[in-house]
Amino acid sequence: MIGPDDQFDLAIIDADSIIYQIAHYQPSPALAKKAFDDKLKEIMSNTGSLEGAVFIKGVNNFRYKVTDDYKGNRKDTLEPEVKDRIEMLYEYAKNFCICSDDAEADDYCGVAADLALQENKRYVICHIDKDLDTLPGYHYNFRTTNLYYMEPEDSYRVLMTQILTGDSTDNIKGLKGVGPKTAEKILANVPINHIWDKVVETWRQKVGYNWKDAFTKCANLIYIREMSDDLRPLTYEELEEKLSWTITDTGAHSVTDQTEPLDSSTILKTSSQEEDILEENKL
Repeated sequence: MIGPDDQFDLAIIDADSIIYQIAHYQPSPALAKKAFDDKLKEIMSNTGSLEGAVFIKGVNNFRYKVTDDYKGNRKDTLEPEVKDRIEMLYEYAKNFCICSDDAEADDYCGVAADLALQENKRYVICHIDKDLDTLPGYHYNFRTTNLYYMEPEDSYRVLMTQILTGDSTDNIKGLKGVGPKTAEKILANVPINHIWDKVVETWRQKVGYNWKDAFTKCANLIYIREMSDDLRPLTYEELEEKLSWTITDTGAHSVTDQTEPLDSSTILKTSSQEEDILEENKL
């Protein structure tokens, strides 16, 4: 699928959806485990990746500290045998995957991408989740086998659009009456470095009293983290610092292209814990 000159150093894989998919169609535990292994091998092969870091859900999630009704609209309709297979696959996957404790697999993918960027590694984020399009760089949809690239400006606009609209799938309330088309109109022709101000002003106008609390709640739920220190509810001021576009940004909202070498002025410090976790769990 990808030529030898286009190899990636690291495949960052969100494996939760793989587990759920296999649990729905494969009743045999042995064959389910094999199907999981085969899917990961397929992703590695199709992306031409040298190493892989695979993330699955862990225990706790800081978003439930933001609001206890996060994902509260999801009904439990799974058959008991499917639930059992899901639990079995998670127990199996824990042997070689990274559990996203205190956050979501999406957040751990964001942290891994930021770390790879700092280490000047070519990475590809492998998933079927539109939310991960808020991260810049190469993406591989392992359902459609589509490989695509999200420019930093485009991924930033996706993020800020979601902060306007919310996400009904996860029961995240955005602005009333603002869907994707309205959000697109609101942000149309707005310079990239003024989008934060435009989004904040729109929340202020439409919500009025207590707009900041409502905005901070929505942004905390939507924003996929990139640093392990941020796996917690952030204040409005912290969100402003991280999500306001600046020319010197790196990571998810930057003008830095991962295909180009990074100079010392664009490299941020990372914790040794993040490096150790990724090193221990590479495929």
